[in-house]
Amino acid sequence: MTEPILDVIDLKKSFGDNHVLKGISMKVMPQEVVTIIGPSGSGKSTLLRCLNHLNVPDGGRIIFQGHDINDKDIDINAVRTQMNMVFQSFNLFMHLTAKRNIALALMKVKRMTKAEAEERAINALVKVGLGEKADAYPGELSGGQQQRVAIARAMAMDPKVILFDEPTSALDPELIGEVLDVMKKLALSGMTMVVVTHEMGFAREMADKIIFMDQGVIAEQGTPEEIFVNPQNPRTKVFLRRILKEMTAMDPGIPPDFVPNGNGVQDNP
Repeated sequence: MTEPILDVIDLKKSFGDNHVLKGISMKVMPQEVVTIIGPSGSGKSTLLRCLNHLNVPDGGRIIFQGHDINDKDIDINAVRTQMNMVFQSFNLFMHLTAKRNIALALMKVKRMTKAEAEERAINALVKVGLGEKADAYPGELSGGQQQRVAIARAMAMDPKVILFDEPTSALDPELIGEVLDVMKKLALSGMTMVVVTHEMGFAREMADKIIFMDQGVIAEQGTPEEIFVNPQNPRTKVFLRRILKEMTAMDPGIPPDFVPNGNGVQDNP
């Protein structure tokens, strides 16, 4: 039986008296796409940041490729090269070109020569449809293009897992699709992905597993079919009903069977 590439056991994190994560346990299998959904303030982003110690957990275990990264002897920077992260705010250096934004980490972390790093950077940009923007600065790019550069930067590190923290939340609605298209291609290529998102269409189409978080715990998890069609937890139903109402208000063309009636989150007629 295949072992999980990432095994989170009873993870806890507090900020003062605010207990944000209250014992999270989850598994991510190789080449699996796991989406994490839930209301704002439920602990989704904190969970993601704990996975590669951008926030240091207060308790629990994070087993990544067979090693507990909470162990004090673990080189966390080496872990981060294998469990890379894409942020909602892009985190690009504004004074560096797209190519140099990607090449810099390759030179500093992977000790590549400038020529090697820039060649890999250009290849990564081509994969996200930005080969012609290699010498452009972030200020010359749209938000969607900047986020695609950030995804290319993560891809160039050749990680085992990419973590996405609401990668479309800072984008104008017309730019969201281009980023989701890149993420879909990445998922179809076999990349293991953990994605915090409010994009329910992406979650339903691409996720192997959906985790619903609420108030610092995993309230429910399952396949897209189980979560969208037949959720069991009342909190999941309330959340999805609200999200569907917001989506329909913004786009009346949302298909009526996006979340079916019956045991799902819509009321029976």
